[in-house]
Amino acid sequence: MTERPSLLELRRSAVIDVGHALVAAALNRQLHARDDRLVHTALQELIAALERTVALGIEQPLALQCSDDRLFHDGRPLDGPSLQARSLLQRCSERQIAMLSFASGLTVDEANALFDLLLLPQNRDALLRNHRDRALSAFGIRHVRITLRSPGDPGDRQSAVEPGSKALHQYQDLADCLQQNHLRAHRDLELAVDATASVVERTVQELDEPSLLLALAAQDDVDRFTVGHSVRVALLALQVARELGADREQLVLVGAAALLHDIGKSKVPQEILFKQGRLSAEEWGWMAQHPRLGAQLLLEQHEHVDPRAIGAAFCHHMRPDGTGYPTPALPVAPCGTSRLVRVCDVFEALTSIRPYKRALTPIEAYAVMFRNPHDFDAAWLQRFTRTIGLFPTGTRVRLNDGAEALVTAQTARPERPVVRLLSGADGAPLAADQPDRFTIGDQVAGKSLRVLSVSMHDRCIAVPELDPGEPQVLTQTVAGACLTPGPDGSGAPPPCRH
Repeated sequence: MTERPSLLELRRSAVIDVGHALVAAALNRQLHARDDRLVHTALQELIAALERTVALGIEQPLALQCSDDRLFHDGRPLDGPSLQARSLLQRCSERQIAMLSFASGLTVDEANALFDLLLLPQNRDALLRNHRDRALSAFGIRHVRITLRSPGDPGDRQSAVEPGSKALHQYQDLADCLQQNHLRAHRDLELAVDATASVVERTVQELDEPSLLLALAAQDDVDRFTVGHSVRVALLALQVARELGADREQLVLVGAAALLHDIGKSKVPQEILFKQGRLSAEEWGWMAQHPRLGAQLLLEQHEHVDPRAIGAAFCHHMRPDGTGYPTPALPVAPCGTSRLVRVCDVFEALTSIRPYKRALTPIEAYAVMFRNPHDFDAAWLQRFTRTIGLFPTGTRVRLNDGAEALVTAQTARPERPVVRLLSGADGAPLAADQPDRFTIGDQVAGKSLRVLSVSMHDRCIAVPELDPGEPQVLTQTVAGACLTPGPDGSGAPPPCRH
């Protein structure tokens, strides 16, 4: 069952898309030369996202507010785009920028010049109040207005911004650390291995419940070097390891290994990583090298890298019997960390949108994975399913009375999570005295409530009546669900792109 989103939902989604496109363009400018084709493409995507807001009748110019840790629109936080915006927000904070307002008609050259002002250190003072208008004019920027935080301009803020949450900051720390490591690897510089372990350790120390970060992760849609993917894989692995009673040292090791498992993709051309169509045989060859390239990068570091992290980078596309890819010179049996990372890696890839595939619901993903049990360590797959649940934390669902709800925690029954109501029955506002948290299956106002459908990024999927002991089986394989057809056009499983 697919439901058409309302105009309000379309407008909100369009603004979020602008935020994601702005962050992605900034990351591309930091990684590549300003005249690089990938930068040009990212700027075109930003302009296209802005034009979609015009077509939807959103008030123009489109104004995005900037706090130290979040992007906002009309006073509402854009947490999804903010997750990987740490670097951009820092640059805006250094320049005392409160708001960026985009008018229709922005060109690629103007957008590129805007990032010259926002990102280049020599232009840090160009936007001070006495220079701002002259700087914008000198750089040929006519369709962007910049307002500052200075008390001299009380119109800089449309509304007060809320303080940053600990979970948001921790996610930004993980994403920023990984972005910097990919940048270093791309430029053949030493990785910040110890810093990576430190970021994971702070996450473990400061957050007792990793699922808070997983709930945030559902909003992350910026995919430079699959940073968002790797952060989500790390959070999934931490959640499972924590549930199994791993101590702090073990959690740090597992989290760091999962965070760096795809570091080899820093050596794969972005044209291949994010290609929307079918990959050629040569391009598949590049993709198939990323586990070996990642392990080699970690082996070459002067800082000590735990062998299990190297193993996770090399083995996360290997089955428990050592088959898969890359093909090792000698027989290899993946370690426990590698087997856990593999399960998390495939689940995340199946349930996330990619340029070349749609997202599956978690139930669909489990069905695919259980259909191919020899692809995974059976014990780790079962532990993962019990821990993450059929409706992972952060999943938005519709109940059988028409109410909207958000999954906030898991129970011993994977099909019966704890939810927080976002609306009353049939979308009506919540009554003041109505309990807003309960466990699926409990009696609420004399009615047993269950999950009727799952709200995905692009559609709403009906949930069948399930026996959790017998997951439904789809006809797809893991490779088929993750990928478009191979270079020969057949269904033969080529190297996975996740």
